[in-house]
Amino acid sequence: MSQWLKTLTGCLCILTVLMHLVPNGKYSGYVRFYGGLLFFLVAAGPLWRFLAGEGELERLLQLSFLKDSYYDLESSMADMAELKNERIMEAYRGEITRQIGEIATAYGVAASDIRVSFEGGEGYEIAGVVFRVGAETPDEAAEAARKEIAGVYALAPNRIRVERGAK
Repeated sequence: MSQWLKTLTGCLCILTVLMHLVPNGKYSGYVRFYGGLLFFLVAAGPLWRFLAGEGELERLLQLSFLKDSYYDLESSMADMAELKNERIMEAYRGEITRQIGEIATAYGVAASDIRVSFEGGEGYEIAGVVFRVGAETPDEAAEAARKEIAGVYALAPNRIRVERGAK
């Protein structure tokens, strides 16, 4: 761009000098006409290159399309990351629930309904556990399972609740 401006300025200076050198007469009209034509061609050069070929328009359009595609891809990746995080969270919560069920089974407690609540910034911290046992389950077995779950997951015992089914 700056080179074009330098060329345009130089052309204008040369034209002005030529107009002062040529006396008013039959050649001044020719000098003015051809000088004006030359000045117009120099001034319209960037527009001519843009429209006539050299791939400028095509390149600009292609860059625009690539930018749009990139922004679409970037937003899709953000959505995919969010979906991925949700799936990981879901799998994590399912695995914790399964493990708690296995601990209860190891203590001879048949837990029919296990609910695990999560908290924390990302939702991976266990806030509490509630599991339902049958009325025939001995209190000692349910209490031992509750203490084991508290120990394994570093929970306060008051955050683990054992509910009994209808007697």
